This record gives sequence, C-alpha cells and structure tokens, in this order.
Amino acid sequence: SCTNSSYEDITRATSIIEEVIEKEIEVKSQLLIHPGSEQIRATIERDGLINTLEKAGATVMANACGPCIGQWKRDEKEPNRKNSIINSFNRNFAKRADGNPNTHSFVASPEIVAALTVAGTLCFNPLKDTLKNKKGEEVKLSEPKGIELPIQGFEAGESGYLKPEMQKEPIEVDPNSKRIQLLKPFPAYNEKDFKDLSLLIKAKGKCTTDHISMAGPWLRFRGHLENISDNMLMGAINAFNDKANVIWNTVTSAYDSVSGTAKLYKAQNISSIVVAEDNYGEGSSREHAAMEPRFLNVKAILVKSFARIHETNLKKQGVLAITFKNPSDYNLIQEKDKLTILGLNDFKPNKNLEVIAKHSDGTEHRFEVLHSYNKQQIDWFKAGSALNSQVK
Repeated sequence: SCTNSSYEDITRATSIIEEVIEKEIEVKSQLLIHPGSEQIRATIERDGLINTLEKAGATVMANACGPCIGQWKRDEKEPNRKNSIINSFNRNFAKRADGNPNTHSFVASPEIVAALTVAGTLCFNPLKDTLKNKKGEEVKLSEPKGIELPIQGFEAGESGYLKPEMQKEPIEVDPNSKRIQLLKPFPAYNEKDFKDLSLLIKAKGKCTTDHISMAGPWLRFRGHLENISDNMLMGAINAFNDKANVIWNTVTSAYDSVSGTAKLYKAQNISSIVVAEDNYGEGSSREHAAMEPRFLNVKAILVKSFARIHETNLKKQGVLAITFKNPSDYNLIQEKDKLTILGLNDFKPNKNLEVIAKHSDGTEHRFEVLHSYNKQQIDWFKAGSALNSQVK
C-alpha cells in the first residue's frame, strides 16, 4: 500500500523470502506485495527484489490503490465465512478489505506479515518457532535485514504523464455500460438561500468515508457515478433507529434505503441535507464520498466537525460543508425535519450562517453554524464545483 511499503520495508520482507527460498520452505498463504510508488516499484525491480518475491509465489501488484480499499481479486468459495488476513497497510475497518464483515484484518510490520504468510498461521512466533521445510527439517527464520536506501539510488520509473494535445475530442461511451458513465457538470449555485431541505439522515457516531461510500466490490462502479451512488451512506447509523441504511422517506411516508430515498428525492427535485457528528469523513481521501451526495442532490452536510481532507473534497464538489457552532444543537434535529440555511446570498469568509430546523409538529429551532470557506472556495461553491470554476 502507500503506507509501510518503502524501499527499506520491502527489503526487510524480502530478506525473509530469500531465506525461505534458500531453506526450501513452502509459503502457505497468498502473499501480495504492493509498492508504495512507481519510484519504489522501479527500484525494487532493478535491484532484483521483485524477482525474488515472485520466485516464492508472491504477486506484485500495481502501485495504486489496492487491497487497502478492497481493490483486489480475492478468490473465496465462501465469501462471508469468518477468516483473518494480515497486512502492513494501516486501514482495517470492518468490511474495508473485501466487503466481508467476518474478515478480521490485523495490522503488522512488513516483516511480520511476510513471516506469518510463510507460516500460514497467526499463531507462528518467528522469534521462537520453527517451520518444516520440503525435506522435513525443522528450520528457524533469521532476523530480517533491511537496507534503508538503495545503494544505486532510486529509479524514476515511468512518469505516467501524457501531455494533452489541448484540443477537444468527442468521447463515446456505451450508454448501456454498467461501469463507465460520462460526467455532466454539476449545476451552479442559484444565489438563493437553501430552503426546506429534507433531512436525509442524521448519522450517529463514527461516519468514515467507508460508511459514506463503501469500497470493496463497489469499486467496479467508480467510473459510473450513478451506479456507485447506490452505496451512499449505506454504512451510516441512523440516530433515530440505530440501524444502517434504513431512513424515513418523506415522499412515501415509509422507511427506505439512503440511496433509494435520495434518488427518489432527486427525481422529484427535492433537495436534502445530511447531519452527523464528529470527524465526519475520516479514513481516506476518496472523492466519491463527496461526489455521491452532490450527484443525489444533497445540498449541505452539517456536522459537529469534519475530517480535513473530506471537508475540502465536499467544497470542491460544490456541497456546502458547515459545522454546528454549538455541538449540542445536533440534538435539536428531529427525524422529519425541514432545514433552511440563511445567509448564503451574502456568503463570505468568517461570516456565520443561520439554520432553521422546522419540526413536523410546527415548532422550530434556530441556531448558528460555522464554515471554513475562503474566497476561492466560495467561488467553487458558486460555480457549482471547483472544476466548473476552471472552465473558461
């Protein structure tokens, strides 16, 4: 992954594999190697490390997002069985690696991952235990050795950059494709306050980017915004019933899925708002977690606090990212509320906005909300997205 896959990390793991080959020890589990960058990949290829790893049956993956977000081919006859994996990347949320809630993902150093993969069991202690090789001999692994920096320096590898020809060309996509869909620019802000936004969901507790836009099998739709939006907020816990992906639909007056409700709202030109608690959007920088709400007509995200990267991603997609001035005002939001946001017609840096929460019994609450928009980010919001603002 992009974490724990430096040149030194991989040399330490490879030193174990070299000994495994030399002592004729069978590798009992699947071993995946994920270089942290093109520079690392090219350098370990030049220095023969990839060849060594592949001799032991390892699969060297592309230096891009992979198992860390569930983007890998995992052959499982029983995809929901209880099982364990061990990895050196630092993400191990439930269902993140393969979509299976029964997969226990343990985080360890690259050399421990290599040693336990060779042994095929988490019970193996490389400091004390031995392994039986192909000759039937009991052998012990030596302490791993790493090289901090490559002796010959780093190899640049392929740049991956193709200079654009700076001319418009038609792009044709099969309209029946399930995986690719042409994007249309999001509409610009209409210079009016947001009035009577339907509460889509009031999320309770932790709400990471995995809760907002799950990875794993959903990633095959990452080029098709409409299809991947079917996973929007499906992992978020509804504060009113403690259930995931079950929210009140004001049109049908019944409970429905989050994306199903949002798509119905969008079809009927109903704008909505999401309310949540602290550090909303933590976990990764995936942009779909911001694009999906925007696509499904969610106008604003109101939370106690944001994870920094996700807050910026929301701003880039033209979603209004605001926080409670008084975090306890979160408790004022009721399940069938309509929320109005005032002050957008004079949207300026460091100038607070006001929210009116209108309840189904005819009462209402007013409270201040904060934002962290600078002038450029306000321009993004007014243009409909950061990308829209760049079009000349």
